[in-house]
Amino acid sequence: MKKLILLCFVLVACSGYSSTDRWGHSSKMHKRTIYSVKDVNCLAKNIYFEARDQKPKGQIAVALVTINRVKSKRFPNSICKVVEQANRKNGKLVLHKCHFSWFCDGKSDTPRDKMSWDISLLIARAMLRNPMRDFLHGATHYHRIDVDPYWNKKMLKFSTIGDHIFYIDALNR
Repeated sequence: MKKLILLCFVLVACSGYSSTDRWGHSSKMHKRTIYSVKDVNCLAKNIYFEARDQKPKGQIAVALVTINRVKSKRFPNSICKVVEQANRKNGKLVLHKCHFSWFCDGKSDTPRDKMSWDISLLIARAMLRNPMRDFLHGATHYHRIDVDPYWNKKMLKFSTIGDHIFYIDALNR
């Protein structure tokens, strides 16, 4: 319960920031954008499966990466399309070939931990209703510290939060 109260405080305190990046460019995601329940659930699932064991800042960072991808011309233009981006063969997901590993790992995508799911939903709703300052400065990639993916060699390491390393794609900004 303390974690949930702290998280609510953090989200309320951070929600007053502008939806412009550090260079003053406005984003294509504005406060007035209406998001569907499906969008909220897709973002919440990404937070839940990628970062439910992280502190609130790490969970918010995962949400920011997802949102930064929606803003980028290099990724699909909706939350669910970003979260569900994957290699497909004959219309079916190829195991372990998704942008977010949980989506095509062959395991159930039904959240089991109610408290963690409620927190993920709270963060997702807050992030979509009241865009906060992007403290990741446009980062579109991350990975756990215990893996070394091929793609990180071409990226600028920006920050480590919890057990995730966040990257900015400096070549494609």
